[in-house]
Amino acid sequence: MKIIVIGQSGSGKSTLARKIKEITGFPLLPLDLLWHTTDYSIQAKQWFLQEQQTFMVSNPSWIVEGNYTSTLEERIKEADKIIWLKVPRYVAIYRVVWRSLKRKINKKSRPDMPEAFTEKLNREYVEFLSFIWHFEENNEPKIQQLIQENHARNKLIILKTRGEKQEFLTKLKIESKNN
Repeated sequence: MKIIVIGQSGSGKSTLARKIKEITGFPLLPLDLLWHTTDYSIQAKQWFLQEQQTFMVSNPSWIVEGNYTSTLEERIKEADKIIWLKVPRYVAIYRVVWRSLKRKINKKSRPDMPEAFTEKLNREYVEFLSFIWHFEENNEPKIQQLIQENHARNKLIILKTRGEKQEFLTKLKIESKNN
């Protein structure tokens, strides 16, 4: 089984992906861990896509966690399940600010990020928060279009609440035991 986990920053992608890995034993590729080790150049974008492709081809089952719409189509085509986490924007903002504060105290609080990665309360961080706030209107239509264009609606599972996430994980445990 090939699973991608998408959703705005602060939606719980990393946490859910780690739980899916615990249940299935599938290898997990957190895209933030890859991307934030680069210099963000054009060459880095090419390397980033190549690393994803290599990971997907090298493993019969896998989990890839992260959005990065510039490379999302490749993952949509390969995935058996698309898990899309949707939370209210104020929840996402709260979670992102909280995890940033936790990371200041303990770099290991986010295992899906390179240890050298640092967040500063600067213009770039405020722009990131704005990106999160406007994700629904600016990014969701692009994601929906990619899913539609790749005839992947039947692969899509939208989870909005903790209860829905828990129900999904429970079903996944049952599926994993039966396989």
